[in-house]
Amino acid sequence: MSISHERTRVRGEAPDLRLFDVTGKGVFALDLDEDGRVIAVGAMGAALLGKDRDDLLDRLPAEVFPVPVAQAVHDCAAQATFPSRVIQTLMPTRLVSDRTVEWTLHGLAAGAERVALLEADDVTVRKRNDNRLRNMARAVEQSPISVVITDVKGMIEYVNPRFTQVTGYGYDEAIGMTPSIVKSGFTSPQQYRELWETIVSGREWRGELLNRRKNGDLFWEHISISPIRDDTGAIVRFVAVKEDVTMRKEYEKRLLYQAHYDDLTKLPNRLLSIDRLTQALARADRNREHVGVAFIDLDNFKKVNDTLGHTYGDDLLRVAARRLVGCIRASDTVGRLGGDEFLIVLPDLHDPAHALSVADKILEAFQEPFLILGHSITTTASVGLTIFPGDGREANILLRNADAAMYRAKDAGRNCCRTFHAGLNAIAMHRLRLESLLSGALDRGEIFVVYQPQVDTRTGRLVGAEALARWRNPELGMVSPLDFVPLAEDSGLIELIGRHVLETACQQLARWRDHLPPDARVGVNVSSRQVAVPGFADIVEQALNKAGLPPHCLEIELTESLFALRVATVVETLNALRAMGVRLAVDDFGTGYSSLSYLREFPVNTVKIDRSFMIPVGDEAADSLVRAIVTMGHSLGLQVVGEGIETAQQLEFLQQVGCDAVQGYFLSKPLPAEAFLRFATRA
Repeated sequence: MSISHERTRVRGEAPDLRLFDVTGKGVFALDLDEDGRVIAVGAMGAALLGKDRDDLLDRLPAEVFPVPVAQAVHDCAAQATFPSRVIQTLMPTRLVSDRTVEWTLHGLAAGAERVALLEADDVTVRKRNDNRLRNMARAVEQSPISVVITDVKGMIEYVNPRFTQVTGYGYDEAIGMTPSIVKSGFTSPQQYRELWETIVSGREWRGELLNRRKNGDLFWEHISISPIRDDTGAIVRFVAVKEDVTMRKEYEKRLLYQAHYDDLTKLPNRLLSIDRLTQALARADRNREHVGVAFIDLDNFKKVNDTLGHTYGDDLLRVAARRLVGCIRASDTVGRLGGDEFLIVLPDLHDPAHALSVADKILEAFQEPFLILGHSITTTASVGLTIFPGDGREANILLRNADAAMYRAKDAGRNCCRTFHAGLNAIAMHRLRLESLLSGALDRGEIFVVYQPQVDTRTGRLVGAEALARWRNPELGMVSPLDFVPLAEDSGLIELIGRHVLETACQQLARWRDHLPPDARVGVNVSSRQVAVPGFADIVEQALNKAGLPPHCLEIELTESLFALRVATVVETLNALRAMGVRLAVDDFGTGYSSLSYLREFPVNTVKIDRSFMIPVGDEAADSLVRAIVTMGHSLGLQVVGEGIETAQQLEFLQQVGCDAVQGYFLSKPLPAEAFLRFATRA
């Protein structure tokens, strides 16, 4: 019999592979007596190889299949019997670069002939899923955060190694227990009820709990608990992701203390003292009461430092601070402003005369000599006193007037108290003149907008600008924003001026867009008074529509005090702005109201580090505070911008800590529109 006739006979007796097509796998029949020559091909097999069946028949394995498969067929052809073999090969296509095919080679009885059956299965999706599951399992096992899975009744079914490291409970000790094994007793039953009600309703719960390790140590955890659902949507398990934030909480506590308290006297510092004064003024305004503000300066303190040294001076300040605290009520505040200057805030006064009685107590307390390191030191005090609202309605005005009254006490011979009156200085008259001129400044075209560039710290690329209001008056010249912005807020003019800045900035950026990066944005400062006005979101939308500017190109900058208010209308406005696509930034972050809870609860995109933190760059405590703000911002998915960059050292430091963008005079001062465009398009 000729070889060609034999091949024809075998091919004629080849297995019918059509039934195998329903399996979804490619199937080939191979004649092992003919070196594995293809004698039958299933439709799925031909499709998998991308060829016609007729083109595959009578071909040798090496001509059709990947090398490992052809070699396996060759090896099997040389054996009388052979077990099934499984081989995986990569067979990329134009669309799928990682296509994986699993080949299974079987022996098959076909009369007296030795025939093999080769199955080909595209396992690309399965392999991807297997790899994904394997990577997920590895990630959970090696995760730096604790992972706990419970059943619907709260019984623990799984904990990862990090859980055992953090809590001290071994895997076997935790399985079958409930998460209450780490309960500290310091969390209220109400909070646990709210937690459970949240997750059983199918929602995610997030929060921080004070828990207890196996050895009894307390620790803080930031926890996110989510329901796990089956294919029908029913909740079948809960997964808790928990991060030990004990060190962060302690660090935040230290940072908060350092930011708000004087290290020497342990009294509130200038920042916290003024914050308390501001709160006292707001409360007194609502309740129609009075607030006393007293400036205290130690007489001849410089002589103590010069003659006895700073060690004696520091001790004198500590003892003086204790005496001042002894002169006030528990609801009052004594703060150290710096040097030998102290501030006393006397809130909720029904009778302003009470402030004078406190001043008398202070003068009396300083009559007794101070015993400092074995030396008897006589130091009196000069006191300046102002009363809200008669001597001013703003914190800065009251402080200036109290300071002026204190210097009047110095001029009167020290060791006395003087109250403020309008003739002390020209501040009140100047303020009235400013208010009068400001009321018509917008109509006269005196208010204009400048733009300070914001630059990416990594690439040096322009990312946007902050729009800033400026006032140039023919009589006064350039007026500092520190003077006219607070005045505008107090007089109600801020709404008109703010709207003008918003509309001008939107229109200007719209004109610039062809010359700037496509994602460039403009930031506009907005006061709490503007946001509190109903319909503010509509004002923003109108400004965007009028300018033809996409919402994501606008960033509204808000002060931290606004978030602390938690007024329902404000929350509604912020959510409306975010839903619109407008970005939100927290301006001057870290100046008195800083709280992670605000950043989590409000739809914020950006945190801007206040320029005051840039001044002491190189100081370990200040650097640590900035680094902490950047880290916290990034952990919440926020962009962090550094303000007030005036030196190369400050810029380099912010680059090192990972700050995203910067602005300040080192890069560019605020520029008129034409100059800004030249800056933005420079080579």
